[in-house]
Amino acid sequence: MKLGNHYGLPQEEIIKLLQVSTGDSWVARNWSDVSEWTADTALAVLQKDLKATYEESINNNLEMPFNALSSIQLFHSMGKEKK
Repeated sequence: MKLGNHYGLPQEEIIKLLQVSTGDSWVARNWSDVSEWTADTALAVLQKDLKATYEESINNNLEMPFNALSSIQLFHSMGKEKK
């Protein structure tokens, strides 16, 4: 969005394009809400998703080392200790 704004592209048109292309995502479809998020909000959502993925992997006896590494890095970036 920042790059599009830099070039003077209308935000509404960028969102429409993302919603019908391979860039389609929940974020693009909910941009009016997501664009108001703070960094803390975005990190909290990411943390929630990483935790849900971790719990699902444990329940299914799957190793997910990238999830573990991402979780550790996120905890450190948020200044929280691993429990």
